[in-house]
Amino acid sequence: MTARILVLGAAYGLLPALRLALAGHRIELVGKADELAAMARAPLRLELTRRRDGTPLVLELPPGDRIALATPDQADPAAADLAILAMQEPHYAQPQVAALMARIAATRLPCLSIMNLPPPPFLARLGGIDPAALDGVYASAPVWQDFAPERLTLASPDPQAVRLDPARPGCLTVTLASNFKAAPFARAADQALLETLARDWAAFKLAGERPPVQLLAQQSLHVPLAKWPMLIAGNCRCLTPHGPRPIAEAVHADPEESERLYRLVMDLALALGARPADLVPFAAYARAAEGLTRPSSLARALEAGAVAVERIDLLVARLLALKGLDPAPLEPIVAAIETRLRANQAGQ
Repeated sequence: MTARILVLGAAYGLLPALRLALAGHRIELVGKADELAAMARAPLRLELTRRRDGTPLVLELPPGDRIALATPDQADPAAADLAILAMQEPHYAQPQVAALMARIAATRLPCLSIMNLPPPPFLARLGGIDPAALDGVYASAPVWQDFAPERLTLASPDPQAVRLDPARPGCLTVTLASNFKAAPFARAADQALLETLARDWAAFKLAGERPPVQLLAQQSLHVPLAKWPMLIAGNCRCLTPHGPRPIAEAVHADPEESERLYRLVMDLALALGARPADLVPFAAYARAAEGLTRPSSLARALEAGAVAVERIDLLVARLLALKGLDPAPLEPIVAAIETRLRANQAGQ
């Protein structure tokens, strides 16, 4: 079976787009006109974890060969079997993207989100979350109102990937080759498609070698919550008054405080219904974080003047309070992000 996959987000979305295209599926990759024009001039490329001999594992595909490039107004959700949401949350509020999202909602297309900030329809599937707790968290809040929760699921965006060369937007370097762990869809047909894509993704080999980064179709709805402690202990603490610091430094400069924050957010995940087996122990995360030598995308965006970013910090703080857990340890993180956002907004 060849599936037709609509991928929103030509930067991070290039990772699942290229892997699924190489597995035999047809992709429509949505991005901005200028970045797509640059991407069309050279093969689309993933550079993955280095092999034992020190050379990178490179996956390439010419644009147009199973991957069509489209702006939001050109994209056709009615022709797709599944959408992958790979943009950062504030981007969905942009008028062209919001209009595309309205078309996706109208078609009731199943959607797999790989956002750091889980879409509100997915949170609705967890149950026990007062919608009022989400007020002010989402820059794109109106976009999600017409999405049916049963048609949307979430994968933890564990792989770390970055465009190292701004002049080559079609080249994505994977700096941490972990896996996408997808929570199950509510509908059996949607879940069957997800499992087929995961099997096809895993079956692809290059010269007999299976590339790292897999799509794992999990059975627990709470598996993606494993990312939340990592984001709070690492990504959200890369912002400093002196500029952004690497995730490795954010975690290991004060490992006791990092572990305290990590365990607090793990407690939140458990209060929302996760099992210990759904989560990642702090020691395992701390080891992985040693290799994260770049600042988080959140810190880089704020340093570059962004006036809206994914507020996983604010969401977690709100949910801690909702579940009777103490949000005070997150207050310095929330305050630092909000201070920088206000400064950036004032400087527009």
